[in-house]
Amino acid sequence: MVKRFLTFMKFAENFIYIFVAINLIGAAIFLLFWAVWMFFSNIDQSPHSNIPAFLDSLLLVLMIVEILYTVGIFLKDRKLVIEPFLAVGVIAAIRRILIITAEQPIPSAANEVAFRLTMIELGLLTFLILSLVAAIFLLRKQQFRTNGQVPQENGTDQ
Repeated sequence: MVKRFLTFMKFAENFIYIFVAINLIGAAIFLLFWAVWMFFSNIDQSPHSNIPAFLDSLLLVLMIVEILYTVGIFLKDRKLVIEPFLAVGVIAAIRRILIITAEQPIPSAANEVAFRLTMIELGLLTFLILSLVAAIFLLRKQQFRTNGQVPQENGTDQ
């Protein structure tokens, strides 16, 4: 009875992961085509508003693909890999930076407080990106040591 239940649970888990993966693929493809469509349909508008929206959509597609990659690895190897989540964090922070800088008005006395808050947010996002990149670096370094490989200082492996 318990063995049947565990088999059913594994089947249900696989079904849910596959369903999520299919939906992520659909969302990524739809968003990619939608971004291209919106970019070319609004090509006559100013690039100042058109290009940041296009980049924002493309970065969202990259985030979806990284999550899809993580789901695929889990289905294949049955272990959770943290590096794609860190990459999603980096992409999300870069995405936010692009949105902030695209929407930021020209600094003036009237919007001085908003400008200062924006600069603080940009500083925090920069710190977040550097922290996530450092975490990815340390994670890869640990993986090299675990696999018996030690990276050399010049960037090549032994």
